[in-house]
Amino acid sequence: MRGADAARSSGAPVSDTPDRIGKYLVQGLIIRTDYSEVWRARDPDLRQDVAVKVFRYKRTPGRDRIYGPAFWRERFLAEARVLAGLDHPHIIAVKELAVPENGEPYFVMPYIEANLIYEIGPDAEKPGGERPRALALERAVVLLRQVVDAVAALHRLGFVHRDIKPGNVLLTRKRGGSVKLCDFGMVKTPDTHGSRAGVWVGTLDYMAPEQRRDATKVDARADVYAIGALGYRLLTGTLPVGAFPPPHVAVPTVPRPLSDLVMAALAPDRAHRPANADIMLRRLEAIVPSLPRPAPAKPAAKLVSITRTTRPTRA
Repeated sequence: MRGADAARSSGAPVSDTPDRIGKYLVQGLIIRTDYSEVWRARDPDLRQDVAVKVFRYKRTPGRDRIYGPAFWRERFLAEARVLAGLDHPHIIAVKELAVPENGEPYFVMPYIEANLIYEIGPDAEKPGGERPRALALERAVVLLRQVVDAVAALHRLGFVHRDIKPGNVLLTRKRGGSVKLCDFGMVKTPDTHGSRAGVWVGTLDYMAPEQRRDATKVDARADVYAIGALGYRLLTGTLPVGAFPPPHVAVPTVPRPLSDLVMAALAPDRAHRPANADIMLRRLEAIVPSLPRPAPAKPAAKLVSITRTTRPTRA
C-alpha cells in the first residue's frame, strides 16, 4: 500500500510524511493509530524495503486520565524488546530499535506483504460487496497450525499476546504465504506489568469473556480462546457469535476432531479450555496426519510488515 492511499484509508493527513526516519528513506504510510505510525521505508545499506514503527502519541483528554504518553512509550519499547528476544519462523522480527534525540523511539521490521484479511475477507460484509469467506480445509489447517505454533512459543516464555485476530496475522504473500504474528503492543509479560485496572484491551470478536472483564487477570487461556475464534472463522467463514453451531455442523467437510478442538478453545469457562497453546498445538498435530495434504507453497520473494496497535477500551 502506498503512503497516500494508506493515509486516505485511515483518515490521516498526507502532508506530514517525513523524508527519513533515521537512515531509512520513507516511501509511504502503512497505518497511523493514536499511539504509533508504521511507515514503509527503504534501507539504503541493505537495499531492502522495511517497516518502521514510530512512537507518536496523540493526546485525547478523556483517555489521558488513565493512559498518558509515558505509559504508552514504555509499552512501545517493551513491544520492540519482546519481539527482538524471539526467534521464531512465524513471529515478526525486529531488526533495530532506536531512541533519537526527539524522544520518539522507532523500531524496524521486515516489510510483509499482506495479512490474513486478504484471504478470508472482512469479518462482516462491507459496502461494495466484499464479504467474509472460509478457506479450503487444507489451507485453514496450515494457517491455524502456524498461528498456534507462534503463540505456543510465547506461552512457553510466560507471555500472553491478548490481541490475536486476522489483522495481526501477517502473510508473506497475499495468496499462499506463511504466517508472521505481529503487534505485541498489548502483550502481557510474566511480571504482569503494563496493564491497568478498569480497562480491557484487545478486539471484541476475538476476546475471551474474562479478558472483557479485566485484561490484567488473563492467562494463556485468553489467547487459546482467540485462537479458537480465529479457527472458527477460517473453517466456517463466520465468527462464533451468539448461538453458533460447531464447525463440523456448519461445514460438514470439517473433521469432527478438529471441530471439537476449536469448540474446546471457545469454552466460555476458561477452566474447560486447553491450558495453553502448547497443549493445543500437540492436539492439533495429532489430528493433522489424518487431514488432506496441501500443495507445497512457492517460496516467498520478499517480506513485508503491516503492524496495528489496538486502542484500549474502557470497561
